[in-house]
Amino acid sequence: MKILDWFFAARPLLHVPVWSVFLVGLHYHHQLSGGTFQPVDLLLMVSLSLLFAAAFYVNQVFDRESDRINRKGGFLESGLISERAMMASYPLLSILALASTLLLSAVTLVIFLQIVVLALIYSAPPVRLKDRPAGGLFANAYAHGFLVSLAVMPEMTMHNAGLLGWDNPFYFALAVGAVYILTTIPDEKGDRLTGKRTLAVIFGRTGSLVASLVLMLASAYVARESGFFLLFSLSAFAAVTIVAALVWRTLAAVRLAAKLPLLLLTALAGFWYPGYFVFIVALLVGTRIYYKKRFGVVYPKVA
Repeated sequence: MKILDWFFAARPLLHVPVWSVFLVGLHYHHQLSGGTFQPVDLLLMVSLSLLFAAAFYVNQVFDRESDRINRKGGFLESGLISERAMMASYPLLSILALASTLLLSAVTLVIFLQIVVLALIYSAPPVRLKDRPAGGLFANAYAHGFLVSLAVMPEMTMHNAGLLGWDNPFYFALAVGAVYILTTIPDEKGDRLTGKRTLAVIFGRTGSLVASLVLMLASAYVARESGFFLLFSLSAFAAVTIVAALVWRTLAAVRLAAKLPLLLLTALAGFWYPGYFVFIVALLVGTRIYYKKRFGVVYPKVA
């Protein structure tokens, strides 16, 4: 059971955006290059998961108080995993991920090093980017959106960079940024009580929804101009859900607006990579069973 505690404490469902962004970006790259999914792509996904698992462990340690108020987490509060053990996992997992670049490339090493640094300064004082409106937005849009989609092509040179589809990293940076803003809204109460200055704390629900809508519309524009019809449709639909959240003004509508783009992106990745779809379904079922038995709660929920 301890192994399962560590696995789910790494918040695997929060890895889904990383995997989905990577796979959709990989699909568009393969459309240009004529390539197919290879073992190196799986190695990249596993290594990225190690980096983000390290980031999520660190985040839980430094966000323990606000997570308690917002009724998140449970691993530290219940004593299933100690703070010391979680902090020790950060360098361990980071080193393992960086070591994998010996089999990848110098480009991947540079990308991974940036994620390692962002993972720490995002949650740990004195920087704590997550508690700064612009810092939190930048870290999520750049790491989850831009860098993850950039990682699909480890052997990048000045001669083959065009095969990456440079519009993809910018599209994902904008779309991920829009969704990140939405995720700060349900946590506004706990963040405010613990002195955090997130976008939702500074601008309130309406201002945050408007900012999210602007970024989502910008991502739709990039997708349209780049000829990515499916990505354009995804962003356009997501923009409609944000408008709906502005009209209804309920947290349920906000949560739905935050989750639907991810569901659509994951469905897209699962369509192109059926094995991924099967894995995600198994992960959802396993997560539901684990949280019900371990904590007596229903997780995940649709909204």
